[in-house]
Amino acid sequence: MKQRLLYALFILLGFGLITSCEMDDDEPAKSTSISRLYISYSNWNPNVQGTPINNMAIVSNADSTNFGEARSFYLTPSSGGSTIYFHPAARTVFHASLNISAVDTIIHTATIGETGAPANNRKIMSKLLMKPRGLVFHPHLDRLYTVQVNEGSSYVYVFDKPRGINHAVIPAQTIELANQLNAWDATIVNSKLILSRTGKDGGLDIFDNLVPRREPLIPNLSPSKSLKIVGTSNIQGISIDTVNNMMAVADYPDNNSVAGAGRILIFDNFTSLLEGSETITPSRIITGANTKLVRPSDVDLDFRKDSKYFYVADPGSSLVYRFLKSADGNVAPESQFSRAGLNPVSLSLDARN
Repeated sequence: MKQRLLYALFILLGFGLITSCEMDDDEPAKSTSISRLYISYSNWNPNVQGTPINNMAIVSNADSTNFGEARSFYLTPSSGGSTIYFHPAARTVFHASLNISAVDTIIHTATIGETGAPANNRKIMSKLLMKPRGLVFHPHLDRLYTVQVNEGSSYVYVFDKPRGINHAVIPAQTIELANQLNAWDATIVNSKLILSRTGKDGGLDIFDNLVPRREPLIPNLSPSKSLKIVGTSNIQGISIDTVNNMMAVADYPDNNSVAGAGRILIFDNFTSLLEGSETITPSRIITGANTKLVRPSDVDLDFRKDSKYFYVADPGSSLVYRFLKSADGNVAPESQFSRAGLNPVSLSLDARN
């Protein structure tokens, strides 16, 4: 009898603990939304005895009202930060070196935990990585695509299982681009590798069905289609939002140092561009004194359904801007983020609901 009473008491206590842990109807649901912006800075201290410069910032709530305030700073051991890239499936941030010293041919990698803090630093080392321009990760193939231009020739170097590399390595695949294409940024849409092309009347080069190919060397590869954007001079970063079907392109005039001369080109209904003519025209152009844009080098759209913002790294003004995705013309940024004396050159947004 006593055992039964004890057993009944145990059941009642357990039930009480369970019900006490249930969420009260009046308690707000916890948000699982993430809007985390990774920013790369080109500055570094060549004096190894001096104070190192934190060359990566993480804005943990990029879509919040305090965009200009919430941030954490980190140091990766690079000779100036260059392009930066994060993919949630990789749970890794890839941070390339600007390689000012001509010896830092490394892509630094760090695992990103639930709180957003980087850890488990590793190195993808290759003498071919002189100054990587663009990075993109394919989650299903577990491959990192890296754009590199050497003496006028453009290459895409592919690294298998990049998250586990911590040593010198030969690329699993080398793609040599034909016609000395001046490639810059990279993205993948389905099986298409899409590269931005800088220089006069730059644009996009699209390589159909390239991603599944596994040959160690693909020489002299021509794009399946080239799209020209007339009037551009220095296209660098691009961002393609496949959810909301739009593309953003960063561009600025030659030798520019004038606030408002930089431009962000917005293309609505992006998928139609892939099927249309070889000259494409932006739906909207964000430029003018109110924009503050000087030399925008990178842009990233929020991919979430009906999202509000996109972000721009501008080393010319030493600022990161946040614009509304509906912006057009000579319109001021919705918000901005700065670190005194440091130049943002690249950014990558992790936005998930």
